[in-house]
Amino acid sequence: MDELTETKWRMKSLEELTPRQDRIEKKNSGFLPKFAGVLLLVIVVIVLFKTLGNASLFFYPVDEAVEKRVELQDRRFRVIGTPQPGIIETTLSGRQVLVFTLCAGNVYADVAHEGDPAELFNPGVPVVLQGVWSETKPPSSEKLLYPANDGWHIKTDSMVVKHDNDYRSDRAELESCSSE
Repeated sequence: MDELTETKWRMKSLEELTPRQDRIEKKNSGFLPKFAGVLLLVIVVIVLFKTLGNASLFFYPVDEAVEKRVELQDRRFRVIGTPQPGIIETTLSGRQVLVFTLCAGNVYADVAHEGDPAELFNPGVPVVLQGVWSETKPPSSEKLLYPANDGWHIKTDSMVVKHDNDYRSDRAELESCSSE
């Protein structure tokens, strides 16, 4: 090897051993994408938890809802039952409400429904309602034909008429009430 070739070879060897600036920058810049990824994962988990928490809102037949009303008092829940004859239209705090009695298995619960009733809403046609328990009598409850008269009522704002198998509970069908 001549002297010039040997010098070039040594220079090339030294260049390969010299640390490159771009590699050092990549190590430092790796923190931000990892942090963003972890933050995104945490946000996704929180959104899923909230969504699935709301999705776990299942319904109770009236008799179960009455039995569990103390533990359900502060929570929204869905209830299924059959409206009894004697539905009353009245106002509560300036808003139009329907007051009626819901029944399943000869257990009654008074209801004050705020908002539009479902299209097929009629006495004897099972409905699914969503609302909260209130430890007061509903307005105009003295006019109900089959009142529960227990000092409680369900304040609801969502109503769906039971028209197919989508709302069946473990008991499959609602037990009829003696007033039907």
